[in-house]
Amino acid sequence: MKQGSPPGMSWELSPAARTPHLGPVLRIGARAVPVSEIQGYVGSADLEADKKPVMATLAVFGIVTVLFLLGVLDLGWRTRFLLAAVLFGSIALSALHDLAWLTTSGIYRVEVRLTSGDVVRFATIDRNQQGALMAALERVMLKPRQAANDDSLVAA
Repeated sequence: MKQGSPPGMSWELSPAARTPHLGPVLRIGARAVPVSEIQGYVGSADLEADKKPVMATLAVFGIVTVLFLLGVLDLGWRTRFLLAAVLFGSIALSALHDLAWLTTSGIYRVEVRLTSGDVVRFATIDRNQQGALMAALERVMLKPRQAANDDSLVAA
C-alpha cells in the first residue's frame, strides 16, 4: 500500500520527509509533481446511460408482439402463434425492465494545472477516487494560501 493515499488508488501524495529536496510530491501514474508547482485543479465527470439499444429492442419486439396478436385475434391465424406473441412479448418486457433499471456509467477526471502551464490529468471510473484526490489537493493547497494569502492558488 502506498503512503499518503487510500488503498487501490493510482495516485499518491508523498510527504516532504520522503522527498526533502522537493517537499511534498504528488504522483499521478508515472508522473511526479512537487506540490509547490501546483497552481490549481479542475474536476469533471462524463456520465452517460446508453439507452438506444435497449429502446430499439423494446420497440422491435413490442411491434412484433402486437403483429402476432393482431394476426391471431383479427386475421384468424392459428392459436399456436400466441406462443410466439408470448415469447416476443416477454423479450419486450425484459427490455422494458432493463430500461427502468439502467444505470449511468462515467469517467471522472481531475486536471491539475502547474505553474509551468502543463496539465497533469487523472481519470478514473470511481467517483470516490476523484473525491479523495481533490480533497488531498485541497488540503495541500490550503496551506500555501493561508500562509501567503495568494489568490492565484484558487482551486477551481
